[in-house]
Amino acid sequence: MLLIAALLAAAAALPFVLEVFSSLIQNAPPFPIPLPLIVVIGVAENLLLFGVIIGIGLLLARKMGLGAPLLEGWLYHEESPVTAQDSLKAGWIVGVAVGIVILGIVLVFAHRMPDLPFVKAATVPIWKRLLACFYGGVDEEILTRLFLLTLFAWLGLRFFQKQKARLSTTTFWIANVLAAVLFGLGHLPAASRVMQITPEVVLLALALNGIAAVPFGYLYWKRGLESAMIAHICADFILYVVGPTFL
Repeated sequence: MLLIAALLAAAAALPFVLEVFSSLIQNAPPFPIPLPLIVVIGVAENLLLFGVIIGIGLLLARKMGLGAPLLEGWLYHEESPVTAQDSLKAGWIVGVAVGIVILGIVLVFAHRMPDLPFVKAATVPIWKRLLACFYGGVDEEILTRLFLLTLFAWLGLRFFQKQKARLSTTTFWIANVLAAVLFGLGHLPAASRVMQITPEVVLLALALNGIAAVPFGYLYWKRGLESAMIAHICADFILYVVGPTFL
């Protein structure tokens, strides 16, 4: 189910991506293979990539009390440690708050960095921006929280908490910060397509994505992957659907 959601969310982001990077696509040399074949290859790559990271993430997460408690409780007919109401409420409150904070910071830098993806997104039709929110909320949360954060936490538990069966607070926060840093750096390759990467851009990427990734990681720990997904979708909605109105 997570794999299907990841593929659908990736497909939903395509209209937005094609619009933002339209100039690059138009100026690119002709593809050596037909476009339909490129799409098939892309789907196959995503199927393999997300199949592996979801499998590893769920396997390791279950050993530490992490994962997707609502989905797993429903599928396995087990009592979930969190309720759907608590997960939804925490997710949208944190997501809206994070979105407002990041939007305020981005608006300060918008006039100095007109090539920011956020600025370019303002020209994209609103329905494309809305669909793109699901990519961040589903695919990025699966990759960053379910896989990376879980992997770092498992490594910390295995090598530094050998006598403990449960994840300690210290181990979690180290894993959470590491995942947040990689999450921020992971946005730079896409940004480099539309703007020059300077030390200021790197610091801004780390700061903005850290503001989002750290609380999303905390939600993943306390409320589950579903809550982190909801928070990420709400934050992207504030940033990409509501935010451009203020430019």
